[in-house]
Amino acid sequence: MSGIDREIFLDSRHIAKHLPGTPQVQRLLRRGRSAHVFNNQATMERVAQAIIETGEFTGVIRGYERYGLFFADSS
Repeated sequence: MSGIDREIFLDSRHIAKHLPGTPQVQRLLRRGRSAHVFNNQATMERVAQAIIETGEFTGVIRGYERYGLFFADSS
């Protein structure tokens, strides 16, 4: 099955930790954690929508279901 078949939303509290140059990203990196950073917020929102519509379930990590989708480029 592709996509996510229930209503979900992008939690605005987590947006800053995915945008370049934010204090949240810098804090993750200082702590030795990974940071999944998008080019900008518009790109992040397009990726999130595409994953909701056609993403594949990739497993459960730290108690959360994860979905992914391969993109040919970063734009």
